[in-house]
Amino acid sequence: MNAHLNDDQLIEQLYTAAAHPHLDSCAACAARYRELEQRRAELAQPVAVSAEFLAAQRRAIHARIEKRRDWRLRWAPAAAALAIAIGLAVHYKAPNPAPRPDAGDAQLFAEVYSMEQSTEPQAAAPIHALFEDDQ
Repeated sequence: MNAHLNDDQLIEQLYTAAAHPHLDSCAACAARYRELEQRRAELAQPVAVSAEFLAAQRRAIHARIEKRRDWRLRWAPAAAALAIAIGLAVHYKAPNPAPRPDAGDAQLFAEVYSMEQSTEPQAAAPIHALFEDDQ
């Protein structure tokens, strides 16, 4: 005697194209298989839903979305605009170096020329303080 098909095997058979040979020889398994086919056909039928129900559902969803909006999200564009404005103000209002009143063009060129002609890098100048004698 052949063993009966279990529920998993019947469901697998329901969704495959090939017929299982046991279903031809066993009336009990064939009856259970027909019940599964019938139930599947019932569940595949479209559900009748009224337009009023769908409209009410849509309104309820929109109401919940509006209620759950975070207050921080409403202020996010204003905060971003404020941050940009502050950044631009700081960038364009950076202090310009004030010109020295006693420095003429000749003195300026002399200082630039002496800095350029120096063989020692400017970053090495603070090291000299380490080697100076305090005598």
